[in-house]
Amino acid sequence: MVGMVPSGGAQPAPDQLTATILLSTIPKTYENVKEENLSEPTKDPTKDPRRMLRGLKIHRDEEWNYSFWRPTQWSRFDMRDQYGFIYSPEEDPRTGFYFAVADLSEELEQAVTEEDLPALREGLLDGLRNLEDCEILYEKEISKEEAIGFEVMLTFTLDGEMCKRLMRLLYNDRHQFTIYGQGVPVYEYEVFHDTYEFMYSSFTFGDLRDKLGVPVPPGSTVTWSGGGAGVRTSPRRHRRSPEKVSDSHESNAT
Repeated sequence: MVGMVPSGGAQPAPDQLTATILLSTIPKTYENVKEENLSEPTKDPTKDPRRMLRGLKIHRDEEWNYSFWRPTQWSRFDMRDQYGFIYSPEEDPRTGFYFAVADLSEELEQAVTEEDLPALREGLLDGLRNLEDCEILYEKEISKEEAIGFEVMLTFTLDGEMCKRLMRLLYNDRHQFTIYGQGVPVYEYEVFHDTYEFMYSSFTFGDLRDKLGVPVPPGSTVTWSGGGAGVRTSPRRHRRSPEKVSDSHESNAT
């Protein structure tokens, strides 16, 4: 069972189902949510005032070497049984932007390549189809910087309500990044879809400030507070540069 811990305030009592892809869990459900968020509004989501952002901060993870922009006013929850974070616009973390990373260097002998994608795709889709009432709206292969992976849009039943999720699963060397925005009910996804897309588009392997030429203040990295026993909070091995990965593959081929 995978849970989460809020970065501040009282700890909720979540219950989370998972689908397993290469030993990485994908968070699914939570309980104890605000009742007013469970009914489907009839309003136009594009006119919902919650779409307005009042500021941005950088989520920077020095250990795993990535960063992205996130809304200042959104609450952060730390996943308990895996290394990951949730940024939610409401008190119900079922609606939010999910980010988890895992090091698969013990499961994989070398970096993930395009030749591995068919098998990974089959495992991913099999796992997602285990979700209740799952309907996969579309799926495709994607790339981002030096990473390759998949994008999947789906709906499924979550705690008796319809959930909509746009998920990206990226492989960079032997690190797996699970990134998605979702909403329960579907209206909530439609409200925050554009913000989720902005957060994902800003995601980079490295430090945003460094790439912008802005000095990085010391101690500005995020600290995971999930507290789950045995959760790896740093990679077993750091990612190699694309050039080194390519050289390794060519060496193996000869």
